[in-house]
Order: sequence, then C-alpha cells, then structure tokens
Amino acid sequence: DEDKALHLVRVRSRDGQPFGHYESWSAGLSKPVSKRDFARFTRLEIFRKQGLKLTHVTQTISAVAADENLAGSLQTEVGAPLISLARHSFITVAKREQLVDYLQVFYHPDRFQYQMDLEIDKA
Repeated sequence: DEDKALHLVRVRSRDGQPFGHYESWSAGLSKPVSKRDFARFTRLEIFRKQGLKLTHVTQTISAVAADENLAGSLQTEVGAPLISLARHSFITVAKREQLVDYLQVFYHPDRFQYQMDLEIDKA
C-alpha cells in the first residue's frame, strides 16, 4: 500500500555500550518485512531484495544536544552533544523522484566515528 510506511525505532550497541539511536520510516516495501530482517540485514540489502533500486540519497550531518529521551537511550547527559545524521533515500518512478526511506540517527560521539570513502571522477 502506497500510503503505509514501516516505522522502526532501535538503539544499537557495541560491547554493551549504546552508540546510536535509529528511527526510520520505510515505504514502498511490497513483500512483508519483519523487524528481525532490519536487525539482520542492511537497509540497502532489504531494499534490493524488495526490488527497490535507489537512485538518489541525501544525507545531512550536524551536531545536536541530547534531549531527555536520547540521553536515556545513549546513556549520556541531557544537553550532551550528539552527532545527527538524516538520510533521505529515493527511487525514480516515471521520471520523478519518490521518497521511499527516511532515517534519522543520533550517535554518541565518544562511541561512533563517521567515515566516507569518495571516489573521484577520473574524467
């Protein structure tokens, strides 16, 4: 159903320490997808298995202060700095971009590092 989206909230940990608070909304999934699938596979793997071919992704990274909910989830103080990542993923349908996934993540900066590997156009 076009008007439905799967909403997930989860906290990821490493060595018993929470490092990321994830909240996502995924639409356009034609086959049933369980929360367990999102724990076992990457989002990109799930989308590919669903036949969704992402054509465009935007990401915004910024710093925010932890509110009460995030401070509790990430075991930090209210007002502590967090890394915020917002990702919009699109497919193209009839030459128009359609948003199929929105992911908002808040990372504990002492327990997470963001790294990108960018390939330079050789033209």
